[in-house]
Amino acid sequence: MDFPQLNFSSIFVLLFHFSNLMAFLAFLLRDQLQLRLLMGISLFLQALYYYAIPGGPFFDPLFWKVVSFVANAVMIVLVFGGSLDFGIPEDLRSLFDKMAVLTPGQFRKLTARTVRVHGGGAAILTEGMKPDRLYYLLKGEAQIIKNRQTANLQAGAFLGEIAFLSDLPATATVVLNQGAECIAWNRAALLQTMKKDAALDIAMRGFFNHDPAYKVARSVPITPPPEPPRRPKAEQ
Repeated sequence: MDFPQLNFSSIFVLLFHFSNLMAFLAFLLRDQLQLRLLMGISLFLQALYYYAIPGGPFFDPLFWKVVSFVANAVMIVLVFGGSLDFGIPEDLRSLFDKMAVLTPGQFRKLTARTVRVHGGGAAILTEGMKPDRLYYLLKGEAQIIKNRQTANLQAGAFLGEIAFLSDLPATATVVLNQGAECIAWNRAALLQTMKKDAALDIAMRGFFNHDPAYKVARSVPITPPPEPPRRPKAEQ
């Protein structure tokens, strides 16, 4: 049985119909990201059709296909970029999971201007002095010194959040043990960021309200700390 052979012009006919079929299928999707991605494929193929068709390129339709493709790509980045889980360092994943109300984009914004502080026996907070930084203990342990008593604090807690919120001196001295590591925010810069982003401000203050309670529990190994709400893991 002989099958009809495709000639050069019939390839472009198929390209035309296939690209428009992609656009038709895109409008049947409820997921906005999938819809825009499929529309992007459709617009690219349509642009290719008007560029390479015999007798072309046809610049009028080609121009609008290219403009539409670029606009669609920009909107994908603007609308969905904040919800795409990328660019988050592995050692910050535990903090990201705890701050379940923040989108990946908001979390990247939160940690964009942090610096790393490594332990070596020096105090990062001194009782009675106003700190200009807020810390989060990533790994290792820190010593909390108050009223000549010392408690060890494990990773996974903010340091200096009471002074950060109240603009008062630190209520205890904190020393990072050897091998410990923190991330640190400049207090003024972080407050300005929170002022501009209401969702970020609510998330941070809510987490701070929870944090002192389980910080005390974690420093005394008698009572297990209450777990903050965690971000549900995506199904594989």
